[in-house]
Amino acid sequence: MSIRSVLTRDLNESIRTCLGRAVKISMKCMVRMETKQDKFENRVLAFSACRLFIMTAKVPSRIDHHFHYLDIQAIESKQTTEFCLVVNDKRYTFIPADDRHNEIDAMIINLGVSIKNIFPSVPLSHIVRKLDVVPARRVQKLHEVARLVEAREPVPCGGFSTQYACMCDYHNLPYREEVAWDVDTIYLSHDSRELSLQDFDHLDPKDLVPIISALEYNTWFTKLRISHLRLSHEAAERLLHVLKKSVSLEEVYLDNTGLKADLAGKLSMALLANTSSLLTVLDVSHNAVEDKGVAHFVPAIAKIAETPPGASHLTGPVGRASKGLKRLGFAHCNLTAKGVNQLCHALSLNRTMSTTLTALDLSGNNMKEEVTNLYNFLAQPNAVTSLNVSGCDLLLDSIFGALLRGCTTHLARLDVSKNVFNTKKSKDIPPSFKQFFTSTIALKYLNCSSCRMPLEALKNLLLGLACNESTVDVELDLSANSLGPPGAHVLESCIHGVKCIASLDISENGLEQDLAGVVTAVSRNKSVRILKMGRNMANTKSKHVHHVVDAVVQMIQEEDCMLEVLYINDSRLKADLYSLLNALGSNNCLQTLDISGNLMGDTGARLLSKALQINCRLRQISLDRNGVSLQGLSDIAYGLQSNHTLKYIPAPLYDLAPCMKLSPDRTEAVWRRLQDLLHRNMAPQMRHSGQAFRLQQGLLLSSAQQMLDRLIGQIREQVRTLREKTPPDDERAELPLSRAEAVCEDAQRCKQLMARFHTVVMEREASGNPVELKLSQVAEQLHSVIAQHIEATVDRMLEAAEAECPHVLLSAVQQAIRSASAERVRLALPADQVRSALQQRAGSELAERVNELHVAVAAQVSDRVVDEVIESLTRSYQELTGDAGRKRACTPDVLKSHPRPPDGAEAGGADSSHSKEDVGSERSDPSPPKLEYLNLATPQLHAKKLNLQGRKMRPKSVVDSVEGVSAERIPDLLPSLDATEEEVDTVAELPASAYQLRHLGKARPRRAKSRAPTRPVVGEEGADVDTGLDVFFPPARSLPSSPLTSPDSESRSVTAWSPCRRWWRSPPRLLVCDRWQSGCGA
Repeated sequence: MSIRSVLTRDLNESIRTCLGRAVKISMKCMVRMETKQDKFENRVLAFSACRLFIMTAKVPSRIDHHFHYLDIQAIESKQTTEFCLVVNDKRYTFIPADDRHNEIDAMIINLGVSIKNIFPSVPLSHIVRKLDVVPARRVQKLHEVARLVEAREPVPCGGFSTQYACMCDYHNLPYREEVAWDVDTIYLSHDSRELSLQDFDHLDPKDLVPIISALEYNTWFTKLRISHLRLSHEAAERLLHVLKKSVSLEEVYLDNTGLKADLAGKLSMALLANTSSLLTVLDVSHNAVEDKGVAHFVPAIAKIAETPPGASHLTGPVGRASKGLKRLGFAHCNLTAKGVNQLCHALSLNRTMSTTLTALDLSGNNMKEEVTNLYNFLAQPNAVTSLNVSGCDLLLDSIFGALLRGCTTHLARLDVSKNVFNTKKSKDIPPSFKQFFTSTIALKYLNCSSCRMPLEALKNLLLGLACNESTVDVELDLSANSLGPPGAHVLESCIHGVKCIASLDISENGLEQDLAGVVTAVSRNKSVRILKMGRNMANTKSKHVHHVVDAVVQMIQEEDCMLEVLYINDSRLKADLYSLLNALGSNNCLQTLDISGNLMGDTGARLLSKALQINCRLRQISLDRNGVSLQGLSDIAYGLQSNHTLKYIPAPLYDLAPCMKLSPDRTEAVWRRLQDLLHRNMAPQMRHSGQAFRLQQGLLLSSAQQMLDRLIGQIREQVRTLREKTPPDDERAELPLSRAEAVCEDAQRCKQLMARFHTVVMEREASGNPVELKLSQVAEQLHSVIAQHIEATVDRMLEAAEAECPHVLLSAVQQAIRSASAERVRLALPADQVRSALQQRAGSELAERVNELHVAVAAQVSDRVVDEVIESLTRSYQELTGDAGRKRACTPDVLKSHPRPPDGAEAGGADSSHSKEDVGSERSDPSPPKLEYLNLATPQLHAKKLNLQGRKMRPKSVVDSVEGVSAERIPDLLPSLDATEEEVDTVAELPASAYQLRHLGKARPRRAKSRAPTRPVVGEEGADVDTGLDVFFPPARSLPSSPLTSPDSESRSVTAWSPCRRWWRSPPRLLVCDRWQSGCGA
């Protein structure tokens, strides 16, 4: 009789009614259960998905006993007709109702299959601790069925949904479908192996219990993160149980979970009880563990070890070897020096820690006393790559000695912020401090902020890094050290030689006006790409602020500037920030700029808008807390319309809040427009280089225009004068004149070099850009490769399908599938789409780089050509005037006939000695002499064009002026002269700052006065005050077009001030009376 034949129809219906329609029964069988010793009663065993029900064999049936499969401690069958289960230390014995042993086989196999369906990747022996079944064929058959279950298609996330449902049944809690959907969909799509309870913190705390329990036998998730979440007592108990049983968890994060010392002890015991633990990361930071809790952790930390090579059979049921503890976090755990010493003593006792531990975080603990064990652990050779001891009240003098002995090889990140030195005396800084930075070979990040670092320590740090030739791209944080002006001097003298620094943070150090020198020193260090210098000018006087901003502008305007990120936030620069904004337009280095907290106002927003219209380099800019109103934001949005490179502007919340109160609709519209423009810049697009060429042409011509025009005018005038004096048939004299005219023609044409270069580039692109042509060819080849790849993949798929279903998949069906796949590829991925994707995405990025190279090369060529033209013009002029082979006298002609003062007069003071030194330096220095405007015989021509960097800055706007007139430039209201007249009438650019003006006649001996006048005599009474003005100021006449020549030694030169010019706008006009009269024909 079969098993089912024993169960009547009424009994089956009664069992179904009792259990409910939702419970799916996989097997029912009639058995006899031992109720008392040697007494058996009829029962019905109903096997569901995760629970066994023992039902009465009468109608109506009821549940006599039920228990979860996870409660089964042992499965025994010591006789062929006996089946025993040990559940919660209680024994249940069953025998078949008709004495047929095959029923026992079926029950054992069904029970094993049900458990394997829930936990497919964990051996049955790991769930049911004892399996004592005879004969052996039963166990063999059970293992064969279990292997068939394991060989099935893998379920999402290792069957987490099924295991979660099983645990809901185990804890008698409701099943939340959203949990299963999130894990099976979101986690699976991201291939995430980290289960974070923050994804489910919106649920009731008791609903977290089955989620945690599901990890007990799950082998998909290797990381568990319970951060910033307070666990209930039940959840904490289940966590301990999971850590005791888990065979796959490698990383456990329990930071800020309310972990106390008593729970820390239970956690340590759970880790000790798990002999198959693969734990590599343990983080219990931000919990009140205290020294008592650390004492509980010591045995577990000393026990965790790496599995020896060749001992994989000891690694547990999942077959993975233990890697040892890699990261340990005890930050902000209220530890003292005693607890840290205990912890580090355990690390030293574990022999594998020196090779496995790579990250140690002890920050935020109070270690005012000596932590000898920490120093001993760090002093021995170890593999620590990240060490964080910030805010521990450590004495930095001691820790660097240990780091020097054991951490110079692997240590890459070191955070010693908020610690102090033992003393500020320079003689007490240990040599190991400098030696560590000299010998480290892996350091990438160093945080020494808020350490009140002595100046000698700062000097040793910088000099040590300067001597280090092994490490590169170091991120150095020296913020909040209150370095002050003395620290600024140390930075200024040392930072330019530290070539291994890539990021430097010197913010909040009170450097004040001395920050300008530090910026200048940083500009000489071409390895620094990130500079943070905010919050340094809180007490700086307004008259010194512009020096710092000028130094920043000079740094970013250098041609070889490598700075990419600049933070100058919270400096309250106000109007002094405008010069930096004006310099951003043509800046080619900065990609990220933070100017927040500077109160630049709407004026600064307008200047920023102007800069963004021509800037092609900035990618991100932060501008909050600047007092920018809605009008300023509108100006920035307007500037973004012409900018295609800026991609990110953090929301200025502080500035938007008042705007939202006044006009929410308009504010939303302006911000949406700004975000739309940024989103447009994120999309790849092809842009032409015309704007960049025109910008570069304007900068180059503006810097060289005046110089070229002046030189060309002087040479042509000299050629005209010489032609009048030279006979027409003198070929020898005609040769330099023709050469000079040819050079002038080249000089005229060189002004249009950039435009010509742009035409060359456009012609190349019109005739067929080789880059675009190559991309087009690659796109065609790529489309063919994709089609062939899809076709080959379909063939492999059909082969696999034919192997699985050989009787169904006929050749006709395969051919139809191939045709449909080819058509699908043609429609889904046409050749035009591949070409556009390649050219618009990869091609746009490459085209942008090519355009930048075009502009850079064109600017370099044009600049060099202009320099050569100016050199040629200068040589031609000197050849025409006969000054090519002789040096100019340093003494102006107007002073040549004056007698030299006696030696005694020169030795009479510091001024006289200073004059001697100046004269000596003038005689030995071939550079242009001082007071060039006094020497009118042969004008001193500048060998180079005007400064290009000055032209890259946008001039001050009228918005930064008083009453509409710029404070730095008063307009000339007089009608402008002709080009030639203005060149002769005005003075060339002022001498450089190195040529200091001095009074050449200051040391001249003066006649002693015999008597002093009783009163100043202005003039005779009744005399006209205008008498003599027509003699002293001769009537205006047209100036000679030819350059003035030096007067002979008998004539005297008289200087006169032109009354027609404002004295504060133009330099004095110097007239030579004799030459003036001869030139005017008087």
